[in-house]
Amino acid sequence: MSAGAEQTRAGAGSVSAGAGTDANRRPTIENLRRAVGHAFGAERRLRSRDHSRAGELTNAQLRALATLGAGQEMTAGQLARSADLNPASITAMLDQLEAADIVQRHRGTDDRRICNVSLTPQGWQLLERNLARWHSLWDEHLTGFSDRDLEAAARVINQIAEIYDTVCTHLDAVQPKEKR
Repeated sequence: MSAGAEQTRAGAGSVSAGAGTDANRRPTIENLRRAVGHAFGAERRLRSRDHSRAGELTNAQLRALATLGAGQEMTAGQLARSADLNPASITAMLDQLEAADIVQRHRGTDDRRICNVSLTPQGWQLLERNLARWHSLWDEHLTGFSDRDLEAAARVINQIAEIYDTVCTHLDAVQPKEKR
């Protein structure tokens, strides 16, 4: 079978076999691609239900708080990039979190133009409770996998992210500037 026919048979979005790719691995790789698509769909469904509920954090807010918890303090722009959030919506999110006494903003001591964001003591408590719930859920569902399995999964997922980033970079390079 030709590479083009193999690509057509594998489905839309698949890339034809390159040098060194064993055709016998194609079904395994296709199964992985479908599983990743399923995971992306599950996350998209979760994000679509990401509405503020009284007394609860949205998933985007939790990602922001977890990022702050890991980095201690950062600017809104750094937070948006690190938490993979939309920079245009981070200010409104921080306004809500600040009003609820979960985060605090303060000017930089060296440069007063810089506004840093950090967790308040209440924000730390809220983050710890939510992370404990998420960690418990992940532990429960991944209990049958060894550390070696999970490390391999992390390497594969990181490589998949690189595939998507490579495609984005290629698309950005070939897209006419006036349409960006």
